[in-house]
Amino acid sequence: MTVKIHQADRGSVIDRWPVLMPSFVWLFALAAGFIASVLRGADVESLLPLFLAGALPGIIGVVLSRFTDREWIQIILMLSWAGLAVMACVTLGFMPLALLLITVPAIASLFQREKVLEGIVIAALMAIITWVAAGQDFLPEPPFANTAVGDWASLSAMSGLLAFILSTLFATALRRSQVSLETGRTYWRDGVEGGLFEYDATGQLSGTNEQGLAQFAGNVPSDLMDFLPEDHADQAPFVAVVDLARRTFNAQVLRVSHAASGETANYDLRITPLTTKGWLVHACDRTDAEAQLEVLRQNGATAAQDSTDKTLFFAGVSHELRTPLNAIIGFSDMMRSRLFGPLPGKYAEYADLIHESGQHMLDLIGDVLDMSKIEAGRYELNYDTFDAADVIRSSVKMIRPAADAAEVVIDVNLDLDQALLIQADRRAVRQILLNLLSNAVKFSHKGGHIDVDAQAIDGDLELSVSDTGVGMSAEELSRIGDPYLQGEAGQTSDERGTGLGLALVQSLTELHEGKVNVRSEKGEGTRFKIILPLQVD
Repeated sequence: MTVKIHQADRGSVIDRWPVLMPSFVWLFALAAGFIASVLRGADVESLLPLFLAGALPGIIGVVLSRFTDREWIQIILMLSWAGLAVMACVTLGFMPLALLLITVPAIASLFQREKVLEGIVIAALMAIITWVAAGQDFLPEPPFANTAVGDWASLSAMSGLLAFILSTLFATALRRSQVSLETGRTYWRDGVEGGLFEYDATGQLSGTNEQGLAQFAGNVPSDLMDFLPEDHADQAPFVAVVDLARRTFNAQVLRVSHAASGETANYDLRITPLTTKGWLVHACDRTDAEAQLEVLRQNGATAAQDSTDKTLFFAGVSHELRTPLNAIIGFSDMMRSRLFGPLPGKYAEYADLIHESGQHMLDLIGDVLDMSKIEAGRYELNYDTFDAADVIRSSVKMIRPAADAAEVVIDVNLDLDQALLIQADRRAVRQILLNLLSNAVKFSHKGGHIDVDAQAIDGDLELSVSDTGVGMSAEELSRIGDPYLQGEAGQTSDERGTGLGLALVQSLTELHEGKVNVRSEKGEGTRFKIILPLQVD
């Protein structure tokens, strides 16, 4: 489907019509009177000069109607009608032919409003000059006054004047409505972001806005298909969109590339069918937006690659550190156990400190390695079916020495009559518990209390760890799960960590498609509830 579109010519029939209408009406009135007089037996040779002289302003109006936007053409038209009135007064008598001077401001009303005043001045000057000249006998007696030819001329002139005035009033109203409509449409077009192109039912371009001219460097597409570049291989999608808009009478949008002014630009074309069977095409330039989007894509890809490189670096370094740490822990453990004989008191204390510090560092490195795997999407869960109660007891047993040293009591509340069988990753569940318990011990005061509860409810395992420690503020609660961030208590604690404990808890729980609920108040303690599905879907 091809929609032919041509630029509307300057001075089209529609634009010329306000001037053409009264000119044609005047010529028609004169011709009708001339024919009627000839049919009654009037002398054609006597009437013809008067007819041609009277028709001259109408003929001038028809010929010059294409150029009425020029001021000197408007002056010529007004003077031609004034000349007709003066000629009528000189040849037929001042009264009532002086009324023909009304044609001057009447024709002026078809142009700008200020031209009406000029027309009145011209008509008044011509009337005064003619009247004075006749009164002072500067002019000869009207040769056709009180003759049959004069009667015909006077009657035709008066009837033509009446028709001329009526048609001029109608043409003036038409011109003003046209200008008002065009002005409104221009304001509407220029108020739209991007190029706006309006096509009529015949496919002719009826208007565009300044942005449209600027987009295409003044070379507005003369055919709807010209919105595509000449070397566009496949025009089928564009044709399909235009056809769909025509059939459904709904606006359609398509992105195209077009070499508007030597450089290829990207446009979003919104093609809207109008009720007048025409088209409205809105071309929004997306070249800069596409360039910015491409920059954002590249920055995003770079950031993702940097994040991946960082994660891989952490994983690699963490893995490499584990080997010497295991050796340090192993040798310090041998020294602590006096495997090769007793040690002096101070060295034995140092061996204990080396073992504890190495074990703590190994735990931290394990957290970093696990978090790196989760961020890289490489942490794999190994599901099996086990009793969650066994994992809870073993985890509490592992953390109890630290709790005893901190003088914190841990109570485990399990329903012995209820089975807590769960399908999950045993190591991940244990790590969740150990992180929650170690945090609870770390931030509890001496004499504090920790409760561990677990029960199966509606197909889920609800595991909660509550403490009576320092608690968290609302801001700290909102940041739970952010890696490498610690709360105020963690920053002031003697037992510093990576800040990954709670982030690992949340990430591992979400990997199991579970939920983490936290309730805490500053100085009142904290309660973590972990909800894990008992079975894998």
